[in-house]
Amino acid sequence: MTPRWEESEFVFCDLQAIARFISGWNPPAARRFLIAAHDTFEFLAANPGMGRNRADLGFEEVRSWRVQNFPRHLVFYRVMAGDRIQILRVLHGTRDLSRELSQSSG
Repeated sequence: MTPRWEESEFVFCDLQAIARFISGWNPPAARRFLIAAHDTFEFLAANPGMGRNRADLGFEEVRSWRVQNFPRHLVFYRVMAGDRIQILRVLHGTRDLSRELSQSSG
């Protein structure tokens, strides 16, 4: 079965950077993070429209949802035609979210 989501060109690097950081103090948690992120992508694809609309960051069509079991990490996505979603970014909540999203949308 093909996934009902697509990933922007930023997602792979986002996931790798977060996993590398976590791995510095807890390698098994880094592996759990990667699995949890993909489980979260699957959940969002099955439940488009979940999460918080991020108009507060200047992006009307973007929503965010916390990574399962890693609540400080956020998945930013948008609903597309045909019940598909596009995962835009995966970021730690303390980052400058508006700036990070601006860089990835332009």
